[in-house]
Amino acid sequence: MLPAAVLLDMDGTLVDSESVYAEAIARYMASRGVELDSRERSFVIGHAWQDIYTELRVAERVGVDLVTMQTGSIAMRGQMRAEGIELTVLDGARELVETLAELDVPTAVVSGSCRAELAEAIELLRIGPRLRMYLGSEDYPRGKPAPDGYLAAADQLEVAPARCLVFEDSWAGIGSGLAAGMRVVATAAANRPPGDPGHQDQNGAHRIVQSLAGIDADFLRAVMLTS
Repeated sequence: MLPAAVLLDMDGTLVDSESVYAEAIARYMASRGVELDSRERSFVIGHAWQDIYTELRVAERVGVDLVTMQTGSIAMRGQMRAEGIELTVLDGARELVETLAELDVPTAVVSGSCRAELAEAIELLRIGPRLRMYLGSEDYPRGKPAPDGYLAAADQLEVAPARCLVFEDSWAGIGSGLAAGMRVVATAAANRPPGDPGHQDQNGAHRIVQSLAGIDADFLRAVMLTS
């Protein structure tokens, strides 16, 4: 049985972006006199903007609201692009979305990035027409590992959570999919090596794959049968 819907994380799953986003946030905070340590930079991976804002104590340390922090951090990426620091598409990402479209499996993106960031990444991936919808950090109250984003997507697609398949890369994202009662596949394509502060423990997922390349109907059916 194929999944009734596939819900895709974006950062670290479809595009290699989390190191870029972490650097942009670190540059913004540094511009306001706050140097982030390695733990704080690593917290960016897999977490939504609202949780990053709280964890980094931005209100206390910088004195700005979430939207101001987002806008400032996103602006830093213009400087980074001039330095040749860009988002890159991960192996098999476009092909997976095309495969799901051919199989007529409803597909959505559920991310902790804001909708403006998602629009940029979706354009880079050239997958917009293949998606039923996408949800960013503005679209649900609690970020991953809370299940809110994935449950909201299942509700909007009118699909039972147990029949959804999630593709993720971070421990927070994996936890979110599991908390929503969904099957979860973790991709290790952008995962940092063990010992690195940004390394993600993916062992909670139903399956771990080295990349999204080669995902086909047989694989999707097999994961849905995994206990």
